[in-house]
Amino acid sequence: MHTSSNPKVEPDGIEPREVEPRQLRADAERNRLRIIEAARDLFAERGLEVSMDEVAERAGVGVGTVYRRFANRDDLITGIFAEHLKEVVAHANDALDDPDPWAAVVDLLTWFCSVLAADRGLAAIIMRIDHSHPDIESTKAQLTRHMEEIFDRAMAAGVLRSDVSSTDFFGIFTMISSFADLTEATVPGAWRRYVELFLRGIHAEPDAAAIPTPPLSEEQIRAIQQRRMDRD
Repeated sequence: MHTSSNPKVEPDGIEPREVEPRQLRADAERNRLRIIEAARDLFAERGLEVSMDEVAERAGVGVGTVYRRFANRDDLITGIFAEHLKEVVAHANDALDDPDPWAAVVDLLTWFCSVLAADRGLAAIIMRIDHSHPDIESTKAQLTRHMEEIFDRAMAAGVLRSDVSSTDFFGIFTMISSFADLTEATVPGAWRRYVELFLRGIHAEPDAAAIPTPPLSEEQIRAIQQRRMDRD
């Protein structure tokens, strides 16, 4: 039996072209980011119990595509937070480029609080996520280095209290997130007053009394987050 050596021709007469691996990787990455963006929007609107089918519909992809990228909703939540951390690292890096040490502190704190106030799903993700996940841990370590550099520079310049710790950000973010959840729908931006009060509190002042209560340690923060995950 004779087999033709001619390449297969599609019904419309056009020979199929092989898709380069690089293009496949680029398409897969675009789909992944589209899914993450869709899920983040849905989580912000309705909470974390959104189904994978709903995420697929919002992203404009098949649900099979979602499951190929993320095995389950927890995996998707991890992906969202990993991408968010990259944004925070990039913003912290930009803050380090600011020649004004105090402006860098104000910019990073205010920006992140504005993100939390606008994105209610993100606040829930932060308390639910497994912070020991490799994709999270490595990026958080980079963020911690940036934040410590921002703090150290501000302290060296004499504009930031010497008893302020980078872990104090966890406290202010948690408080602002809860307050914004309560007020943002009726009084948008009310949370900014409390960021401003916090900033005045951490600005170095001559002869300021030391803060008697110590800051949280990283271990205490992880324990708080774990307890919240166990409760949920």
